[in-house]
Amino acid sequence: MLLFNNNYKKKKITLLIHSNPDGDALGSSLALFIYFKKLQNDVFLISPTEYYEYFNWLPYSKNITIFSNNNKYLIKEKIYKSDYIFFIDFNNIIRLGDLKNFLSFSKKSKKVLIDHHPFSYNNFNFDFILSDIKVAATSILVFRFIYNNIKNKYSISCCFDKNIATCLYVGLITDTGFFKFSSKISYETYFTAGKLLKIGIDIDKIHNKLQEKYTESRLRLLSIALRRLKIMKEYRIAYTSINSLDIKKKSYIKGDTEGIVNYGLNIENIILSVFFFEKNKKCPIKISFRSKENFDVNLFSRKFFKGGGHKNAAGAIVIGKSLCETINYFLCVIKKYYKNIMFST
Repeated sequence: MLLFNNNYKKKKITLLIHSNPDGDALGSSLALFIYFKKLQNDVFLISPTEYYEYFNWLPYSKNITIFSNNNKYLIKEKIYKSDYIFFIDFNNIIRLGDLKNFLSFSKKSKKVLIDHHPFSYNNFNFDFILSDIKVAATSILVFRFIYNNIKNKYSISCCFDKNIATCLYVGLITDTGFFKFSSKISYETYFTAGKLLKIGIDIDKIHNKLQEKYTESRLRLLSIALRRLKIMKEYRIAYTSINSLDIKKKSYIKGDTEGIVNYGLNIENIILSVFFFEKNKKCPIKISFRSKENFDVNLFSRKFFKGGGHKNAAGAIVIGKSLCETINYFLCVIKKYYKNIMFST
């Protein structure tokens, strides 16, 4: 997808990522931010919410503008004046939260989607789409995008500097679980990683920065979740939860519940693990799904919770139900759903 031709002029570009951005959303968007800056564009990167602190070390991460009531007029102006608006690592504008309401001011801009998730209908028209659900991470698509836009005009070494390569590599390894999620890995995964390594990124530094670092509050919440873990042997399912009272008692820090859902999936014979999170009584219930074998959590999440994601990793947000009601609803639908799908043995 070649957006910029030989009559290239400085552009006003806004980059958007989804709420609670992960390593791939941050890595791919920051790589684009740096690339467009190198071409002397006016670039503005917006996140609908704060991101986890352990990504603060990423190059140019301080240039991410976090949407708030204090800067909404600035954001409105940037979106209104944009020549291009990029939607990175998501395809449903619901994932922008309240920021989605500002898209009505973007009538003059071209909308560009770069994403690797199954497409979710949202009645939103994109002018350019770079989408491939077979790739391991959106960062691979951004690598393609930059390469296709520079190969006839700029040298690879000029535009693929260490900062861009570092960001793309972080997106790649976080979305593949450090190359452990075999269902996401293909030839292109290792090809892209090899190209990024050739640029000279500091692998030891990156891996050290991304090592699991446990705060006291994270460990205490994990212990609660593990004690609360329920196993449905007949259905090969494990599920657990953290509620608002747990959060109050354990001095919760954003990011403390990340990864809890994976523990259930490590139990022998379990093919579906579910984690329910209630931050407080006023917030929606957040659900994380992880699966193995034939259980497609993307389809399940879409069908019953209006969520989505990938075949083996998905999520959903439930509004208007309590934690207890959400769990009971899950238990009801999963038993019915179980009868209509084939489980691997």
